[in-house]
Amino acid sequence: MSVEGPKSWSGWAGRTIEVPADGAGKPTLLEVRGGLTSSFRFHRAVGGRSTGENLVTTSRGRRMRIVLSADSSGFTVDRITVSDGASGFHRWHARIVGAEALPPLTKGEREGKYTETFGYFQPKRYYEERHVLRWEFKSHGSVTYHLATGGRRVEITDFPSRPEGTFPLTHHGYVTISSPDKWRVSLT
Repeated sequence: MSVEGPKSWSGWAGRTIEVPADGAGKPTLLEVRGGLTSSFRFHRAVGGRSTGENLVTTSRGRRMRIVLSADSSGFTVDRITVSDGASGFHRWHARIVGAEALPPLTKGEREGKYTETFGYFQPKRYYEERHVLRWEFKSHGSVTYHLATGGRRVEITDFPSRPEGTFPLTHHGYVTISSPDKWRVSLT
């Protein structure tokens, strides 16, 4: 049995969820979590089918915020089971949230682990004043930038040979940092 509202979903097992479009072609912000003893993998879906693109893997009931790109129709959820068949007994939860639910990406340094999405809504008067995102991963990870107005997302995947870098943030949007280990980001 699962519980659904117009903007929230939950369940025990894997399934595909169609997320209602807002009609403006903008990305959708989701807050997801699994149980304390259950892990789930959330994938992006297009046309009711999984693309195989992993959005996030839940970790110990921690709430994580992710961005569904404007060209997505929803998401799929897969329960992660271990080799002996045990997978915990908690359910997954997902709900649509607004940009105000995201921690803001402002000047200064932030540290974290796993996946976190930040809102970037900084005033910019001139092209020369654009901000640059600087990231550093302990091992490896990825940075994904979605424009708040829609369009194509930019994804930068880093591997151990290059665990740090920079990226210019040209417009308002959402920045997702994801790594299995610790990460550090700053805005300059």
